[in-house]
Amino acid sequence: KKMNINVWNGSTRVLLLQVLMMTAVTLGFIGFFGFSVDSKSALIGGLTALLPSCFYVWRSSRVKSQDPKGLVKAHYRAESGKLAMTAVLFGVVFTQIEAISALPLFTTYAATLLSYWVALLLKI
Repeated sequence: KKMNINVWNGSTRVLLLQVLMMTAVTLGFIGFFGFSVDSKSALIGGLTALLPSCFYVWRSSRVKSQDPKGLVKAHYRAESGKLAMTAVLFGVVFTQIEAISALPLFTTYAATLLSYWVALLLKI
């Protein structure tokens, strides 16, 4: 039996939009500051938002049941993991990376997360 896998489902499109937003903002910082701590921080901020989002999509899509309780449980597990992963990533960033610039980091982080709301408004 052939499986019909839709690669361009809503979650994938949101992730793609997040990648595009992260790339655009990071390129903006590179354009203004060159390859500097600011542009590196912007990229790290975007990845700090994107990687947990990828985890959420992967984790929440593993549910096989269409039972509402199972779906809600999968969502809570995925969201909990996403929040934990975000906290760990920020912990690693601020304890393990010597030169980091907070403004570009949080600007790109916020812009990448904002992509989700843009996708909702555009009904992507």
